[in-house]
Amino acid sequence: MGDSVTSAADSGTRPRVFLEDMGCQMNRLDSELVLGRLAGAGYERAGTAADADLVLYYTCSVREHAEDKVYGRLGALKRMKQERPELRIGVMGCMAQNHQEELFARAPHLDLVIGTSRFEDVVSLVEEARSGKRVLAVDRKPLSFERDVTARPRRHQAFVSVMRGCNKFCTFCIVPYTQGREQSRPIADVLEEARRLVDDGVVEITLLGQRIDTYGADLRDGTNLAQLLTRLHEEVAGLVRICFLTSHPNHMTDELAAAIADHPRISRYLHLPVQSGSDRMLQRMNRGYSVADYRSAVATLRRRVPDLALATDWIVGFPGETEEEFESSAALLRELEFSGSFVFKYSPREGTRAAEMADDVPRAVKEDRNQRLLALQLGMSAARKQQRIGLELEVLVEGPSKLDESVWSARSAWNEIVCFKAAGDLQGMLRKVRIQRATALTLFGTPQDEQGAAR
Repeated sequence: MGDSVTSAADSGTRPRVFLEDMGCQMNRLDSELVLGRLAGAGYERAGTAADADLVLYYTCSVREHAEDKVYGRLGALKRMKQERPELRIGVMGCMAQNHQEELFARAPHLDLVIGTSRFEDVVSLVEEARSGKRVLAVDRKPLSFERDVTARPRRHQAFVSVMRGCNKFCTFCIVPYTQGREQSRPIADVLEEARRLVDDGVVEITLLGQRIDTYGADLRDGTNLAQLLTRLHEEVAGLVRICFLTSHPNHMTDELAAAIADHPRISRYLHLPVQSGSDRMLQRMNRGYSVADYRSAVATLRRRVPDLALATDWIVGFPGETEEEFESSAALLRELEFSGSFVFKYSPREGTRAAEMADDVPRAVKEDRNQRLLALQLGMSAARKQQRIGLELEVLVEGPSKLDESVWSARSAWNEIVCFKAAGDLQGMLRKVRIQRATALTLFGTPQDEQGAAR
């Protein structure tokens, strides 16, 4: 980073990078890959932006709030840049791909804008910025999916990208424009990465894709997600849990449901966004299915996996949404008994077809509908958690609780947070826990055995 990095090298110290990721799990993984590449080039992590020679934000463009957050971060760095001109500041990911030169106009102290296809070149791009150039790298290039498997925040858990991009142009979504067309990896590549992760201590992997149940379609050789899950379960020794995100209702096949049902180490939690309980809203969103189609997809899953925990996404206040149509969403939430709901207030995304529609639902109405749907889900989640009291669940220990380091935080196969007290280092281990009490978000219990170590 200019003179400061040169002097750091001269003094034998390493340049430091602060990276904050925002948005989806894919961004979290990409951030890990970026940090791995920078570590290989001699960088070490900084705890805060003030301690760094290089500050990077890996961004999301799906919601207005996410972009506002980035502009707020950049504004806060303006004075720091004035005081330390050698500091290098970069924006990466979807926001970079979407806004490009506009980012430099709004934040003149910015040094790098790196799009979704160029994060693998972060080291060389930072070197350009260090030489005094303003770097804009948003051109498309094939992704290699290469990674340093040791660069991840949790020793026993890892994300694995099995595909990139999205071919489904929902009218509200910017992702197809920022991420490009779908690209799937061959199964052999995914298996090889999974084995390397297991060799480095991983016991749980989460497969990532924008529409992961279309995995393999672009390979045109019959490859699909059911095959990938089956082979991971059968061929990668040491994996105790296999998760995947995010699915689309149009591609929820009986073969995929059967693969989940037949392989116990595959998570019993599925994220299947519905977005609305109104057929008219679904058409305006270009989701490609009706409410009846969504019900059919859920029935296919629950016929094979009766105890499936199903989570979903909702958009409230989409252009033209009436109170009656919102109530249809609330009714569908009750009917299908979702275990969790992520509720979003619609905000226009420039460049999408929905941005051309009148944003005619008042902000206060959006907020009201958001809170009502969240409250409904919270009540249902609380009732579901109460039904767990007295049961013995097998959980995978993730680490100490954020609220109390004497308490271990774990997750069940249904993605439920389970907290309990026990001695020793249990991270990455399976434990059986009898549930004694519950809140709407968390289960609490006592461990029932000292067996079942995963690693």
